Amino acid sequence: MNHETLSVGIDVSRDELVIAYADDRRSIEHVANTAAAIQRWLKSLPAGTRIGLEATGAYHRRVADLAVAAGHVVYVLNPREVAHYLQSLRSRGKTDVLDACGIARFVRNETAHCHSYVPPTALQRDITTLVQRRHQVMKNRTALRLSFSGIGDCTKAVKRLLVAFDELLADIDARLQALVSQDEQLATGRARLATISGIGPLISTSLAVRLSRIDYATSDALVAALGLDPRPKESGQFKGRRHLSKRGNPEERRLICMAAMCASRTTVWRPILDKLLAKGHPKTAAYCIIARKLLRIALAVWKSGGNYQPQLVGQTRQRS
Repeated sequence: MNHETLSVGIDVSRDELVIAYADDRRSIEHVANTAAAIQRWLKSLPAGTRIGLEATGAYHRRVADLAVAAGHVVYVLNPREVAHYLQSLRSRGKTDVLDACGIARFVRNETAHCHSYVPPTALQRDITTLVQRRHQVMKNRTALRLSFSGIGDCTKAVKRLLVAFDELLADIDARLQALVSQDEQLATGRARLATISGIGPLISTSLAVRLSRIDYATSDALVAALGLDPRPKESGQFKGRRHLSKRGNPEERRLICMAAMCASRTTVWRPILDKLLAKGHPKTAAYCIIARKLLRIALAVWKSGGNYQPQLVGQTRQRS
């Protein structure tokens, strides 16, 4: 926490930025969400200003990227966490100005343990966007197939649509492969990650982009970034059920959980799954535990530059 550095909160919309300052010495500002207007505003700030804004699809990217390029520290905040924080301020209403003021206060008081925003490269952004779009295509394909199951009159038309979906998925996969091959470090790291049990081309690509962009100090940090860290719920003698924090990118979390399910069918991981089930863990919880183990292995493989060693799985080791 640093009260001396200027702390700024921004409520972002498609057309406008509503800007508030935590020290109250500056009035509320309204800036157009265009590159030229944002750059003019950034020049008025002292170096190293701490700027917070919510993740809002694509609308926040321009100001976040330009602010980092201008030498400021940016925090892209989880909207759900910000909403809870704003509710705790006992505000009597909700407006863009009140939201910006609350975000500025959050930046000043609550970002001591937050990771600052690291802009992705154009290649990283293209790959991440394609992975997200692929998920939408797959979800719609599954919904179409299930909604028309048992309706014989539409079978031929539905099959044609499913074939078209499959062709689109193949095109996306080919494009992802082409993008990854443009970066030697990314391609080499992805190839090593793909050797880990259960981790296929898609999740290895997603993980390679994340690990090439952010240097995680520990495997716990990587687990938390994907929202797979369990949150305790205890008070006195009461010990409630733990639930995942579910922070971060939901698609990456889904992919690593799918990887855990695939890995659990292998001879290396099946004994670990059986042991977890024997302890009384539900199957979903057991898959989450294995997903965390896969993430720890992935980080170790990425950082060491070595290969996956399945013979070490299940052995006691120090956490990275």
